Amino acid sequence: MKVLVTGHRGFLGAAFCERFARSYDFVGYDLKDGDDLHDLDRLVERMEGCDQVVHLAAIPRPVEGEPLERFFEENVVATLGVLRTAERAGVRRFVYASSTTIYGIEHGIPFSTPIEENQPFVSQYLTADRLSCREEALSCHASKVMAEQLVAWFGLNRKLETIALRFGPINKQFSGTSVSLANATNAIDCAIRAPGEFWYEPFSIVDELEHIDISRAKERLGYAPSPIEYTGDQVHSTLDERAR
Repeated sequence: MKVLVTGHRGFLGAAFCERFARSYDFVGYDLKDGDDLHDLDRLVERMEGCDQVVHLAAIPRPVEGEPLERFFEENVVATLGVLRTAERAGVRRFVYASSTTIYGIEHGIPFSTPIEENQPFVSQYLTADRLSCREEALSCHASKVMAEQLVAWFGLNRKLETIALRFGPINKQFSGTSVSLANATNAIDCAIRAPGEFWYEPFSIVDELEHIDISRAKERLGYAPSPIEYTGDQVHSTLDERAR
């Protein structure tokens, strides 16, 4: 199977492509190679003949000093371009790297638990007086929500199979939430191989955690996270510290 991977030189993309190098015919697309997500003609050329697209390239976490416009441009506008290109190229399935930040899992956002994929976004149930997060945290959250809505639009309206993988913090615990690199790369493989049709389905991709339900990922994707213990320097904050 021929698969285009955006962000294939990033932390998650490089690990995934190395681990499954013998399973797929990868086509990489990364800024480090001079590839611009906003250059749709170049994207179309590289995507020719691809069966699936795994879109990992993004600003994956809040970056201090980054304005909302930057998150919007790289996480929303770029995702729209990759989706349009995938449709134009006749790609069958689009796997999108979302994030548990979509649930508000950031410092200063008192997100509610237990977490399920169909729960309201924080903007739908929180008021401004309950927030104490950095502006970048809410900007990142909003950009992931908007990008996922585009993924849903193409799945529902254009019948492009779309899967959103909502990754927890990779190889670390943040607000009690985590996913090991091995579990994260395994989830991408599961999303590519999963039988059946997916007209936009989001899945929480984390380790086995009491506060996040991953039953749908297990059932629909065959996701089976391996247990892992994190060292002290990998534990950045606990679930109880989520609103601090």
